[in-house]
Parts: sequence; C-alpha cells; structure tokens
Amino acid sequence: MRATGHPRAEATLPGSVAASLDELAKIGAGPDGGVTRVAWSAELLAAYAWVGERMRSIGLDVAVDAAGNLIGRWDVGSGPAVLVGSHLDTVPSGGRLDGVLGVVAAVHAVARLQEEGFEPERPVWIVAFMDEEGTRFDAALFGSRAFVGEDLTGLGGRVDAAGTTLRAALDERGHELERTPEANRIGEVGAYFELHIEQGPVLEAEAIEIGVVTSIVGLRGYRVRLHGQANHAGTTPMRLRRDAFAGAARIALEVREHARARENVTANVGKVAVAPGGANVVPGLADFTIDVRDATPGGLAELEAIVEESVARVARDEGLEAEVEQTFSLEPLELDSQLVDAVERAAAEEGATSRRIASGAGHDAMVIGRHVPAAMIFVPSRGGISHSPDEYSSPAEVELGMRVLAAALKQSLRTEQER
Repeated sequence: MRATGHPRAEATLPGSVAASLDELAKIGAGPDGGVTRVAWSAELLAAYAWVGERMRSIGLDVAVDAAGNLIGRWDVGSGPAVLVGSHLDTVPSGGRLDGVLGVVAAVHAVARLQEEGFEPERPVWIVAFMDEEGTRFDAALFGSRAFVGEDLTGLGGRVDAAGTTLRAALDERGHELERTPEANRIGEVGAYFELHIEQGPVLEAEAIEIGVVTSIVGLRGYRVRLHGQANHAGTTPMRLRRDAFAGAARIALEVREHARARENVTANVGKVAVAPGGANVVPGLADFTIDVRDATPGGLAELEAIVEESVARVARDEGLEAEVEQTFSLEPLELDSQLVDAVERAAAEEGATSRRIASGAGHDAMVIGRHVPAAMIFVPSRGGISHSPDEYSSPAEVELGMRVLAAALKQSLRTEQER
C-alpha cells in the first residue's frame, strides 16, 4: 500500500546540476580554486545547511543523525527505503565534484521523478555521509560505518593537525561520540545507489559517457611513527645518525616500488610530519601515513606483509624504534549484479554509451554494499584528475549522470508487477 497524505513539493528545484554544484563550491572555496570542507568543520555544516534547504524545497523531511549524516526522506510507499547519495566533505583544497556530485544529483534526480509525477512504491532517502575522506582524523567512511552499525566510539582519541580530538570536534557541534550507534539504520534500507566522478582516465580516454561500476578496490591504511634521536645536523657524523625521516623516506620508496611492480596495485604516503622540525636538526621523529590498495584479498594480504616487513627492517637498519597502527581496513567488494544490470539499462534508456568498470577509489558504497544491494555510476573525469582544484566533469556529463541515476532509481522504486 502507498502511504497517503505526504505533501507534494510546492517548489521545484531550480537550475541544472552544474549550477547547483557551482553554488555549493563557494562554501569552503580557497584562493587556488580548490574547496576545503573537512569533517565537522563550519564549512561542512554550512554545506549541509545549503543542501538541506534544497531537500526541503522538494518536500523531503530533513535531519542530521547522531553520526553527523545529513538525511532527507521522501517517505512514500512501503517497505525498505532506496538510499541514494554520497558525501559533502572534501580533502584539503580538493575538487568541486568528488562526493558532492552524488548528493546534489540525488536531489535533482528525486525532483525530476516528482516533476514527472512518478509515484514510488518504496521510500526514497537521500544521504550525505559524514567524513568519507578521513582527512582530518584518519577516520575515513565514518558516517557510513556508523549507519551500518559499526562501533566507532574507540576513535574518540584521534587528533587532527591542531591537536583537537575527534570526541572534542563532535562535542563542539553538539554531538556525543557515545551516541553514534543511534545512527544505525541499515535495517530500514533495501538498496543503495551512488553517482560519482570516475577519478580516473578510462571513460574520457575511450569517449564513454557512463561507467557502470562492478567492483570497488580493497584498501589498508596505516599510521607509522619512527623514533630516532634529534641532534645537531652539523656535528653528528652521518654514520652515527638515527634519522627518523631518512627511515620514513626509505619505507615510502620501498612500498612505492613494490606497488609499481604489480598490476592494479597502488601505494601512497600522503602525510608526513617530522620533529623537532629545525633546518639544522636531525629529525628525531617521523610520523606518516601509508595507503595501499589492491582488487583482491590475496593481493591485500601480500601488501600487508610488505608494509610490516619494510617498516621493521628499515627501522632496524637505521637504529629506530617503530610504531605501526592500522587506521582502516576494507576488503574488495563486488557490487550487486542486478543493480549493475539496472544501471546499464538506465544508461541505454537515456541514450548514453556505457562500459563496465572497476573502482580504484574507496566509496561509502563499499560500506553500505556489504549489507544491502548497492550500485555505482561514474561520469568521466577530465584528465583523470581528482582530489585537486583541477578536478572537472562537464555540465553535460553531470546532467547525464543525474538522468541515468533517476532512471535507475525509477527501476528500483517500481513494484515487481510494474517491472
């Protein structure tokens, strides 16, 4: 039975997807053209307010849950909801599309369905998950992990570059870390869709309009601390140094070379801090991250062993003490075959060229998709560039992606008889 009495939106969503993205990009904009909206920041919450206003303009019930996820609900029909969205947080000086496209396009897609007079048989929820990127606290996929019921209360002591703990950041925004389990609503969801930029060069290189994502890569993240001995750079002989940064550099290069020697494997050291930090002081501490990815469980296990062995051996060679903390661990995920087929059909309905493609980046879909059927849609990225102010997909590409998303949603929101 359909729910009755839910008000139809009195206002339609103005403008195109690209116009909405341009407006939202002003929040957190930097002088280099990049956008910075890290987890729990004033800029991110301002973006929430902007998107929340547009959700309300099409008649959705809007709230922020205990884990900081923004959710807009079109509570029509019956049964488990179809969830659609992505995230609004960015890396420092990141692009205008990563994550954001999936949320903005979801709002436009639901507005499109409403304007067509489409009546869903199931509820539709739009979500912007908190802290997908993990930039500030090394707590990637925080919101989606809370949504599926993972216990995140042990992350409260993680600190950002300014020394603020995750717990304190939540407190400042009126949230309590101990209440994040209240965000667990995966039991009310039956399927998940996420539109995203490819963040790679394949679609553009092959002149393909839509990527139909079949799988998402697995990943491991580490924080490594090497402890040596700070000393005068001019008076300490090279052979007697316990240089923590030299050890970090060796590890970074070793892990990089292991990845370069293998197909579909990546490795990255993206954050490095040294102390005391003087130009004429041998570094006594190096604190850095390692990110490794592979499409197979066996490949990930091999990468784990490589990281552990490299850190231990280099620390021994350089006379250092090492601490290694695994900050995240996610297995590869095959997306739901029926929803993958639905996305392919939706692309054909919209007259778009498409191809099946694997995702080398992590997404909230890899968390949600372990609990309910999930699918992803990619649009091309110019030059394959992402996490950069140069990130770009054309207005026509993002509009087509939204239309394919709407068509895929429509398939999932019909009854079996209507299909």
